[in-house]
Amino acid sequence: MGKGYFITGIDTNIGKTYVTTQLIACLQRKGIDAVPYKPVQSGTVNLNDQMIGEDVAFYKEKLKLSEDFSYYNTYTLKTPVSPHLASKLENVFIDEHVILEKYKQLEEKHDVILVEGAGGIAVPIKENFGTIDLIKLLNLPVMIVTTLKLGTINHTLLTTEYLKSHNIDVKGLIINNVPSNLSEMEKDNLVMIGKLTGHEILGMIPKQKDFFTDKELFEMQELMEKK
Repeated sequence: MGKGYFITGIDTNIGKTYVTTQLIACLQRKGIDAVPYKPVQSGTVNLNDQMIGEDVAFYKEKLKLSEDFSYYNTYTLKTPVSPHLASKLENVFIDEHVILEKYKQLEEKHDVILVEGAGGIAVPIKENFGTIDLIKLLNLPVMIVTTLKLGTINHTLLTTEYLKSHNIDVKGLIINNVPSNLSEMEKDNLVMIGKLTGHEILGMIPKQKDFFTDKELFEMQELMEKK
C-alpha cells in the first residue's frame, strides 16, 4: 500500500506541475516507485493529433512513466478555466467516486502517489464539490507550493488558514522559483511565511531550469519519512 500526498498551491500558475514532477523525479532516482496523478485537468496540448492534458504531457516528457497518458489523469477538459466551468461548457460530468477509485488503484500499485490539484485550494471542481472536498475524500495530507514574491505572505497564510479551518493535515511548504540571491524582501518573506503559518519549509526549488541533482533539490525520502 502506497503513500499519497496532495499538492496544492497558493495560486494558479504557481508551479505545482513543475514541483510535482521534480519531487517524483527525485523519488524515482532513489529507486522509489512514485507516480503523479492529476484527477482533473483543464487545458490540453495536441500531441500526434491527440488532445492530452498539458500537465500530464509535462509529466510524460520529463519522467520515467511507462503507462499511457490516461493512466495519470481521469478527467481531461479542453477549456483552460476552472474545472466546474470547463465541465459545464463541455457537458462532462465529474464523478468524485471515480477519482477515488482510481486513486485507490494507484495506491495499491505504487509506493508514492502525488496528487496534483487544479489551481488553488478553494477552486470548485463541480457545483457543491471543491478541491477541499476532494482532499477530504482522498484523505490525504497536503503540501503547499508557494513562492517568495510580493504577496506571498497574504496568499500563503490564507491558504494555510483555509486548510486549518477544514482540519486538513498540512505537511509543510515547498517554495518554488527561488532566486540564487535573495533580496531583503524575499529573505523577510521566507522568515514570515514560516513564522505566521506555523508550518515547516520542507524545501526550496531554484528558479526553473532542467532537473537537479539530489543535492541541489532536497532529500525527498527523508521528507516523506520525517512526518
